[in-house]
Amino acid sequence: MSANDLQNVHPLLADRVRLMIMVHLSIAGGPVDFNSLLEALDLSKGNLSTHLRKLEEAALISVNKEFVNRKPRTTYVCTASGRQDLQTYLNTIEALLKQVR
Repeated sequence: MSANDLQNVHPLLADRVRLMIMVHLSIAGGPVDFNSLLEALDLSKGNLSTHLRKLEEAALISVNKEFVNRKPRTTYVCTASGRQDLQTYLNTIEALLKQVR
């Protein structure tokens, strides 16, 4: 394992905010709505929206929009490929840390 192995990691996961989103969604184990993400990650609406859009465009997350009691509700989940990319990232970082220690 070398630093070059970081090239195998999905480039969108190199961003701290997107990594936080992916970790939060993977731990949640189910759909998470926009407001819950907003509160949990302490981000602005615009910042969160931008990062969610990038993750969706890369098919790392999927989005579901519906109306609940006449109010819009948007939820997000990790896709299978998103979970796999996150796991690859975590495994790579873990292996590199073991070498450094």
